Amino acid sequence: MYLHLGSDYMIKNSEIIAIFNLKDEESDIYKEYISKYADKYELIDASEGEEFYSCVLTEDKIYLSAISSITLKKRLEEGFIADSVYVNI
Repeated sequence: MYLHLGSDYMIKNSEIIAIFNLKDEESDIYKEYISKYADKYELIDASEGEEFYSCVLTEDKIYLSAISSITLKKRLEEGFIADSVYVNI
């Protein structure tokens, strides 16, 4: 299964280590972890220029998304196929 992060970004569910809510006022995950270890990961903006609401951590990448962590969690639980569209060209 795949998770759609916004824009044209999808990742395999099995690659996801964690999903963080960047709008939680009590969480400093972006400041304390992401910026500290930014050189270890490839930083990918999947927000299409919008404000970041969540970040998805994989082994070698950090995806910044305009989709909330709650919505991403629901998509993981429901499976991407429910929201996908297939066009045969």
